[in-house]
Amino acid sequence: MRICILNITSGDMCWGYRNYLAELVPRLTSHPRVEALLVGVPENMDFAEWRKRAPSVRWLPLRCALTARCREVPQDARKVIERFSPNVIFIPTARYWQTDGIPVVNMVRNMMPATCSYSAHYWDSVKNWARFVQMRRAVQKSSRVIAVSHFVGDYLSSKLGVSPGRIGVVYHGTESSPTRISEKPPSIPHDWRGRFAFVAGSIYPYRGLEDLISAWVRIGDTELCPFVVIAGFVGYGMQRYYDQLRALIRDRGLDSRIQFVGPLTKTQMTWCYRNCAAFVMTSRVEACPNIALEAMVHGCMCVSTDKPPMPEVFGDVARYYSAGDSQALAEQIRNLLHLADEKRVQMKVLSVRRGGQFTWEACCDRTVGELQRAVARQRH
Repeated sequence: MRICILNITSGDMCWGYRNYLAELVPRLTSHPRVEALLVGVPENMDFAEWRKRAPSVRWLPLRCALTARCREVPQDARKVIERFSPNVIFIPTARYWQTDGIPVVNMVRNMMPATCSYSAHYWDSVKNWARFVQMRRAVQKSSRVIAVSHFVGDYLSSKLGVSPGRIGVVYHGTESSPTRISEKPPSIPHDWRGRFAFVAGSIYPYRGLEDLISAWVRIGDTELCPFVVIAGFVGYGMQRYYDQLRALIRDRGLDSRIQFVGPLTKTQMTWCYRNCAAFVMTSRVEACPNIALEAMVHGCMCVSTDKPPMPEVFGDVARYYSAGDSQALAEQIRNLLHLADEKRVQMKVLSVRRGGQFTWEACCDRTVGELQRAVARQRH
């Protein structure tokens, strides 16, 4: 099977998506059912970096913009695709583009377009609305759609009218054997080791960080876990919202106990997973949270909102609370902190085992299976 992957974005790719491609593409090149691979990425990306990751892949620059409907693939790139003669076009970014006679498979891996109610300001709402319109068009016109969780699949069928028979669920993966190399972020004090709750992810309103701030007022500084580390970049246009969070922390007298550390490297994330007292997920909506998978495979004890797809991903290895209920969040964290050592070890083992069920090998194999189904459907 000859596969053309078109990464049509608004011009950039977040860390989670870059990681997805970095893990999937090399595995596709060695898959026994894949004959050749052509991959299009935004023209402002570092092509040398991608060629180094997968030297046997043909890389194609794309002109990307949020409003460039049907113009993301310029004429010269179209000719390259035609000469490549793919059996299927895979677009992992919920955008639509088609050339005659070739089936298109789209993937929905980002539920931000469905989070307009959590947008911090007007322009963010407008962008999410535009993304939603593009996502709806893409999934309705594609031959087949890959959802990264059953929650996303149910949303596509119940809210966007996609036939369940055209939807396949393929979870993201994570490293089955995480690197042993770790590095403490410089801004985290040495005496916080083993005494902080860890939160990670880009800072947007739908992340629900207010829950954690309010919970920490209830937890108090005499607990076994008096500190909070929040990792992640401030989302585009979210500086005002970020300033509001900082003001809330100051108003609650938590300046010395809650620390934003910004984006972290892979080795710094590893240190935080290994040295936190608990990993906390306060999000209101996710698709298939990569950070949750990483936390489990590193053996974190986890507390999460009960919003889907978190129970689908964490299973029975997390303690759950209702989004917005900071008292319940504080109680669940306290319950974890006061577990007997034997129970704590048991929970860490179960967490690693659960995280190990989400592998990049399985993601690759199931993705190939969904692409083959689209090709077979086109032939019939």
